[in-house]
Order: sequence, then C-alpha cells, then structure tokens
Amino acid sequence: MKVRDLFRVTMILVFIQIALGGLLTFDYISWIPHAITGFIVLALAIVTLIVAQTSKPPFRPLQGLSIGLVLAIVVQIILGFLTLNTGNLAVAWVHLLVAVGIYGMVVSGTFMSMRLNYHSREQPATGPGPQV
Repeated sequence: MKVRDLFRVTMILVFIQIALGGLLTFDYISWIPHAITGFIVLALAIVTLIVAQTSKPPFRPLQGLSIGLVLAIVVQIILGFLTLNTGNLAVAWVHLLVAVGIYGMVVSGTFMSMRLNYHSREQPATGPGPQV
C-alpha cells in the first residue's frame, strides 16, 4: 500500500474518531468505541510511519510528519485516558485541541503524499537526442 493511500485512510479514521468523541461528550455512546478507534488510528499511523520512512525516494517532510503524527497520537491516547479517569475539563479541552492538530497533520500528509506521487511519475528528460 502506498503512503498516499495510508494517509487518506488515516484521515478518514481521524475524522470518524473526532465525531465519536463528540458523541461521547454528549453521552450518546460509551467510551469504548472511541478508545478502540483511537488504537486503530495509532496502529494505522505506525504503518504509515514505516512506509513513509522506507519509501524511495525519501521525502523528508513526509517522514518528519509521520513521526510527529505517531507521537501526537500517543499523547492523545494518554490525554484521553487521563480525561476519562479524572473528568478534568481542562485536560478534555487539551485532548480536543490535540485532536484538531492531528487532523491537520493527516490532511497535510495526504496532500504532501499526493504531490509526491504526482512528481514521482514525471520522468526527467535525460539522454542523447533531441529534447521534446
């Protein structure tokens, strides 16, 4: 699977995760679907990290973004369980802000990987003969 596709799926799952967080906030669902989806997003982000780090040619901005994404999701999971255990509203707000940041990261990663894919299909005009 290409890094472009992984970022797209991750973006969709993060959006669903934010929606589940909203449902959880207003007591429409229990915390379990939100937590399960969070761990699925973490697993997918780790796969995305591995693919981004091993992709050829290496694209440093995408590699750095994938590292930051995994770290942000780990912090997000810690904040989520801290909010669940303490019920602290300040921690809940930070949890929401980090979620929005994660969503921004996956959206930018999606567009960066699309651009990388577009430019990697272009073939340089090298070799003998006339250049068209």
